[in-house]
Amino acid sequence: METVSAVLLARELAQASTMAALAGAWLRAACDGTGIEQALCYWHERPGDRLLPIAHAHVADAAGLTSISLEELDNPLVYCLTSAKPCHVARLGSLVNVGAGFDALREHLTARAALLALPIHSPQHEVVGIFALIGADAVLRAWRTNPIWQELVTLHNVLMARLLASSDIHRIEEQRRSEIDQDRTRAARLLAADFVGVGPTARQLREDMLRLADSSLSLLITGETGSGKDHAAWLIHQASSRRGKFVPVNCAAIPKELIESELFGAVRGAYTGATQARAGLVAEANGGTLFLDEIGDMPLELQGTLLRLLNEKTFRPIGATREQASDFRLICATHRPLPELVRDGAFREDLYFRIRQRVLRIPPLRERPEDIPALVAHVLLQHNRECQGNIAGISARALTRLQAHIFPGNVRELRSLVLAAAERTAPGKHIRGDLLADLEEDLPLAPIEPPSPTASALQQLLHTDNLPEALLHFERLVVGERLRRVEGSRREAALSLGIPKRTLARKCLEWNLNGEDRSS
Repeated sequence: METVSAVLLARELAQASTMAALAGAWLRAACDGTGIEQALCYWHERPGDRLLPIAHAHVADAAGLTSISLEELDNPLVYCLTSAKPCHVARLGSLVNVGAGFDALREHLTARAALLALPIHSPQHEVVGIFALIGADAVLRAWRTNPIWQELVTLHNVLMARLLASSDIHRIEEQRRSEIDQDRTRAARLLAADFVGVGPTARQLREDMLRLADSSLSLLITGETGSGKDHAAWLIHQASSRRGKFVPVNCAAIPKELIESELFGAVRGAYTGATQARAGLVAEANGGTLFLDEIGDMPLELQGTLLRLLNEKTFRPIGATREQASDFRLICATHRPLPELVRDGAFREDLYFRIRQRVLRIPPLRERPEDIPALVAHVLLQHNRECQGNIAGISARALTRLQAHIFPGNVRELRSLVLAAAERTAPGKHIRGDLLADLEEDLPLAPIEPPSPTASALQQLLHTDNLPEALLHFERLVVGERLRRVEGSRREAALSLGIPKRTLARKCLEWNLNGEDRSS
């Protein structure tokens, strides 16, 4: 670029009053007389974790440009944004299975050309956008080393910083924030109404679910059987901005030979009995949430197919010859220890790390007994509404008995017990404590896991006649359980328990508890 042209461009850039106008003038100049064939500018929309196209030059059918999800980790534009480094691709045609967003963009670009992605930095040194230049590989390499264009990139970023406070994008973001605030208020009310609990643990869980609802990353929910993992997954979907369906899949309930066809569907004639084409659950979850419950029970041979689906967001129905796309948010749940399954070779390590981009642990009911009264009231309210019943409530004695119970089956067991007691209580009366005692002994409850050693020990402590000894045993149980949870780190255990590390070390020595003396 000649000096005069550079000065004229600098003047035009300085006169731009919006971000789109600034980027558009810069892109047009980049294409004029340089050999660059096409150019685009994408802006990082933070609440939605997406790249939005805001300006372009020499792009056919630009109205069809779509946003790009940051989940497309192999997308060169996403890589440029997340690494804050330029990304050079010598030939666009060499990129395969990068992601649906990039595939849609490629339809507007010259297939044989190269691509250069440049990060746009804010004054705070954050990457707020991307320039994408398309042209011959040699042209892009020469352009990148041109000192005049290097200065013009810097000038663009300086002018962009001045426009941020009053730009169209800023106003759009303000409007978007207002909409998000309204959505968050709605979501918070939903969680407050449908995730029952009054204690600090329940409040923290609601805050965590509200925060996780805003993310598009894969989520793994862990917790014991009956703790409410499936309900938490549904609430997170309901609190999100996704308008598609919530599609649950129980990996343990579907026969091994049918799970692939259930997930991906099949074309007509794909197998014996396939008299017509059938869409799978992955296609049904497009625009919504795919919930894989009991992911630890997924057959090993299908885990590789699931990993490919998550990476590419494309799948192929059984018997089909073409790939289909599905834009879904993945939530998985399990009560099984996935790290142990990985060590035993029963679960793929790469899939494990892919599904646990975010993690939510649902604590067992015994860790939040303060929520039992509210849960009982909620169950009775539902019972009276659905069965046209008139159970007045629960007696103080019965409630005390429930709060002393360990509940190895967690909320599911509590619900079954309260509903059974409600069926045996006369209208207008309260559930009695002696009725609960009879039910605990005689009523066949829903299948539950055997109580853990910790739960069994706690149950025994409740019947002690030696309080000082029981307190000592309880303290040892808490320390031992915390060491197990933090994988033996005394530093993390002491920090989480609010005691000095040397105090914890002394107790471990006294009680012969294992724990690594790690300082990092």
